[in-house]
Amino acid sequence: MRWMAVLVLGSASFWRAEAASLRVLVDTSASMPYAKFEAGELRSGLSHALGVELARRLGRDAQFVPVARKRLGQALLAGEADLVCGYAQAWLSGPLLWSRPFAQHVDLVVTRADVPAPQHLQDLSGQMIGSIAGFKYLSLERALGPQFVRDDGPDAQALLRRLQAKRIQHAIVSRSYLDFQRQIGAFSLPLHTPLVLQSTELRCALSPQALQSGLNLAQIDAALLGMQKDGFLSGSPD
Repeated sequence: MRWMAVLVLGSASFWRAEAASLRVLVDTSASMPYAKFEAGELRSGLSHALGVELARRLGRDAQFVPVARKRLGQALLAGEADLVCGYAQAWLSGPLLWSRPFAQHVDLVVTRADVPAPQHLQDLSGQMIGSIAGFKYLSLERALGPQFVRDDGPDAQALLRRLQAKRIQHAIVSRSYLDFQRQIGAFSLPLHTPLVLQSTELRCALSPQALQSGLNLAQIDAALLGMQKDGFLSGSPD
């Protein structure tokens, strides 16, 4: 897809002195293929490509605002940025304004090939599962209840490292992240066929305060729809 191809070709910033800024929040704990930071600034990745293209179509300049994951919703409500993209409504609380869906995020439960393969989510009952701190896994919570035993790590990279070191047997990672790590040769551990945990529609969340700068959901939706129609957002990150 063109969106993924930006990772190879590079993302150009469209700076125009006369244009207003589109302030885009980005999670500082995100990693490739979503985000690559250098000296604390977002330089490339899917989040960068999407932000730059969305800003261009809105006639603005992309300005990326790195924020810790747990502060994303708070930062939007406080007006520290205009929007954040690639999130689901269940992930952020507060009276935010949500765009049309533009992609799918698929979470997987992966299991090392040297241990018994779970056939159903219920087979994981009472077993330690590598998870990302601060993330909600509603499907596992519903399926296992109190028998969902989390073993939190800071990010997906840490979970894959713990799998390779055989410190955990199971972990929750997104399909796109796992595929990317395999493609670049960073993860080669044999795994059983993953269990699909959940598929989630991704959207952009607009800060209510962004309305004061002339932004609105109709503009965001029109830009996202145009990106889908012309192939920039063909398919999804996963």
